[in-house]
Amino acid sequence: MTTLFISDILVFLSSTVKFGLGASAVIAGDMGLSGTLSNILGGITGIVLFTYMGSYIRSGLMTRFPVYFARKFTRGSRFIVKIKKNYGLNGIAFLTPILLSIPIGVLVALDLTTHKRQVVVSMVFSCIFWSMVFFVPYFFFNIDLIGWFRQQF
Repeated sequence: MTTLFISDILVFLSSTVKFGLGASAVIAGDMGLSGTLSNILGGITGIVLFTYMGSYIRSGLMTRFPVYFARKFTRGSRFIVKIKKNYGLNGIAFLTPILLSIPIGVLVALDLTTHKRQVVVSMVFSCIFWSMVFFVPYFFFNIDLIGWFRQQF
């Protein structure tokens, strides 16, 4: 009982930063419905937390580490700029739970718009979409998507 509770807390905490990692842990650990809910609630909590605290976190990091946050053009930053230009907020929200981490995706989305509610709504819909992609085939049809992807690559 206590190990299940501790693992749910760990999934919740990891999902606030990296949603895909929490989903992988739930499937790999066969944690059931409690792990799935911990993953979804952790992702939503991370989205809300970083949306409303993101500007404070960004300004604090930029003043503390100005050299690290100077404009650099890398393959990753060019990819993010391409997504921002071509697909806007919806593209960033779609990729945030899987490819980008939640803090990075939210901060990039806040660069696009100042409407925090719009950022939260689009990110939460994306989080719920990706959780359905991971968990519906696994729990209802007993298909392990993560294991299938591991075999393919």
